[in-house]
Amino acid sequence: MNTHRVTPTKNHSLLALVLLFACATAEAGQSAKQAAFSLPDRYRESIVKISADNGTPDPKDWFFVCRASHSADGILSITVRNGKIIQQKPSLDLRVALGNYSKINLSKVLVDSRGAFAVAQRYVSQEKGATLGNVSYLLQQSGEDAEPIWSIWCYDPSVKYLGLLKLMASTGDVILWE
Repeated sequence: MNTHRVTPTKNHSLLALVLLFACATAEAGQSAKQAAFSLPDRYRESIVKISADNGTPDPKDWFFVCRASHSADGILSITVRNGKIIQQKPSLDLRVALGNYSKINLSKVLVDSRGAFAVAQRYVSQEKGATLGNVSYLLQQSGEDAEPIWSIWCYDPSVKYLGLLKLMASTGDVILWE
């Protein structure tokens, strides 16, 4: 029997490092804008609500509500995980059907969910003297010419509610802390 023993080399170590990084990146999650770019163009242009829970800063799933007025699709609820649509169904969100929710202009979103998390982290530390554990995100735009606004519900590591933070998605300026 002919046995061949492989000895580790620099190339093997580099390959192991690349594979480790690729696996870690796949598990890392996505920001809201990254997840939005997983949607087909026709839905990305009609997003009226983006939300997620358990962001640390990236959540496992992003939820999109799209008002597809250009087709018979109506209002859709779409879930994105790791860059893939895992669920798409008609939405029963009456607030979207009856409310004044405008399509979110993603080009105005200069502070993505990770940046919003960083602002929340700073506020929780400075204003509450606490440590931020996770957040729930909501991004909406009220009016066609309005600025998109992040609403961020903040929780400590034990999941105790710390407060609500609202900030401009275009600048990161805090407009409400309660």
